[in-house]
Amino acid sequence: MSRNASPPAVFVDRRAAERKPTALLAFAQHRDGSRYPCQVKNISDRGAMLEFLGSQAVQLEDVFDLVLASADMRYAVQLVWRRERMVGVLFCGDAA
Repeated sequence: MSRNASPPAVFVDRRAAERKPTALLAFAQHRDGSRYPCQVKNISDRGAMLEFLGSQAVQLEDVFDLVLASADMRYAVQLVWRRERMVGVLFCGDAA
């Protein structure tokens, strides 16, 4: 190893809840009824990471409902972060 080489980076996961990878189909629904299809990439007890098609992630409001297509489950969520087509959300309450 050369003197200029840095040691390998160590990844430290600071999340409070374990994430589980998924491929669930869902949609984000705003209060006005508009819907944006997405895929739940991973999920935990506290939140989820969603992937949208095209620029739909840009059109999201700060608070919306996440509706799982196959389970008829609805979660109130708050947008935490947004990066291109991916967003992170925090669950705000119990599933409806």
